[in-house]
Amino acid sequence: MKISLINIKKRILNFDLFELGNSVIIYYLVIFYLAPFLFFLGIAVNPITNSPPFSFKIFLYITIGFIALICGYFSAANLSFFKKISFFLRKEWDFNKVSWVFAVIFGFSVIIKTIRILGGGYSYLARNPLFEKSYLYSLVGMFDWFSYIALIIAFISYFYLKKNNDSRYKLWRVVAWGVFIFEMVYAIPSCSRMLTLTPIFLYLIVRWYVLERNYLKLSLILFFSIIIFFPFGTICRLPAYNFNNSLTSQPSKAIQSAIEKGEISERASVDSKLTIISATRNIGKFATDNFLSRTNQVTVFSSILQYPQPFLHGTTLREFLFTFTPPRFLWKNKPISINASGNEFGRRIKVLGDKNTTTSVGPTVLGDWYVNFGLAGIIFGMFLMGIIFRFIYNYFIKNTEGSLSGVMFYAVIWIQIIKGMEDWIAPVYVGIIRLLVILIIIHFFLVKKNS
Repeated sequence: MKISLINIKKRILNFDLFELGNSVIIYYLVIFYLAPFLFFLGIAVNPITNSPPFSFKIFLYITIGFIALICGYFSAANLSFFKKISFFLRKEWDFNKVSWVFAVIFGFSVIIKTIRILGGGYSYLARNPLFEKSYLYSLVGMFDWFSYIALIIAFISYFYLKKNNDSRYKLWRVVAWGVFIFEMVYAIPSCSRMLTLTPIFLYLIVRWYVLERNYLKLSLILFFSIIIFFPFGTICRLPAYNFNNSLTSQPSKAIQSAIEKGEISERASVDSKLTIISATRNIGKFATDNFLSRTNQVTVFSSILQYPQPFLHGTTLREFLFTFTPPRFLWKNKPISINASGNEFGRRIKVLGDKNTTTSVGPTVLGDWYVNFGLAGIIFGMFLMGIIFRFIYNYFIKNTEGSLSGVMFYAVIWIQIIKGMEDWIAPVYVGIIRLLVILIIIHFFLVKKNS
């Protein structure tokens, strides 16, 4: 009995939270099962407007997708193919070159951020529709990840050198935390939870694989991130505080425009100040409600089933064909991404009001397979996703033995996949492929020539 308990404890301590399969399974449980479970217990979760009731059919389809995902992930566990093609990522970094590679990437990312702000493309600030439709916006969007790559390189250098008792870690500690603070200062005024949480998760992933696995520190950081940034993302978007435009000199007109578009109700505009006051008084409940309502994706999937559309037979997945075509700043008439139809899709399945013409809704990875091929799409598609997730983890982490470049690649892909579980499938993986090209180029500048 004692030996058995020791083995259980050892397995718990060796559990890899950031292994892609584990992370996806946990997030799947949160976005599809948590809200129905709490509803079953009699705990109300703030729903999206006009959301249809939860039913056995919805539960069955979600569960089928969950089982298919798990089967796909573990069916690919012993493929020896991974070990034969990941050797180049095991090369060691040359820290005599890392500093200037970091400087170039970070400097370029500052230029990209400046262009976005001056052009009017900064999230939830005064958006310029002309800039968003221009080739420059596409170019900026393509290179947005350079700032995160710089952050990853800084933290990898800091943690790796510290672990190996190299005194240079002190300089990289200052650099890494400086870039982290810079990213947070850039993200927080945007009111975007994703922009704010991304640097935090990148820090956690890099620390996990390069320095140490500290569950206590991980739990505390995740807990405080949820109770701080989820409610903050809601409060700073309220009309009384900041309605998608912190620079507006006429907030009353912005609020009235929002009411006319159906984006907020008159009651919401009147009560927004009271909401801020009540949220401050009861921050715990407000944080919990915001986390649950934001992560609840069962509402979107249930709406897809409640308001069925003709199956698309792979139409939304064909965007993969444009992966290796020139970017929009070179090909002006390039077909628009499926992401651009998110608002129309949201209104079609009644998740959004008819007058809401700004909010975008993704179908979730489960919903995307369903709208294309029905139940068969869920079974085959989620099984395929499981195989892909196992391949990614094995290729970048397991078979490179957590090499520095492997961690750099993996951190970027992990964020994209977890975030992409709420979106259309094709744009997420097209973006990943493009990022991989950039990362491969950066990798060859970072490594030793003869390693």
